[in-house]
Amino acid sequence: MAVFPILLVNTLVAILLVVVAGWKVRTPSLRRRWAIVAALPLLLAGLLVAYVFSEDTYRDNGISRWDAYRSPGGALTPMFVLSVGLMAVAAGLIVYAGLTARTGLLRATACGAGLVAFFLLGATIIGFSVN
Repeated sequence: MAVFPILLVNTLVAILLVVVAGWKVRTPSLRRRWAIVAALPLLLAGLLVAYVFSEDTYRDNGISRWDAYRSPGGALTPMFVLSVGLMAVAAGLIVYAGLTARTGLLRATACGAGLVAFFLLGATIIGFSVN
């Protein structure tokens, strides 16, 4: 799996989350449908997990990026765990905010998830790609 498509999808979804955070919704029924937005952070978390545990294309010998790039005492393991954990928490908060029609929480969480995706997930993807 090449790094550019993963970074591109991550960037586009991060931008989409920040844009969604700026939308104003007035009707409660439409707010509840916004719970679907929770799929975006879960998509990014799943994409990150698939990328990190896929074969390292640089070495091309069957070793995964997880085994190839982590080092004892290195920052990639905590970054990976934090990235996946924050995206899961964001998805849960978005579902909760959408179902309870709490627009402020929904918008803040979507914006926060977008920023975390752009900065933390982006750095994590790059960290598991740099040779």
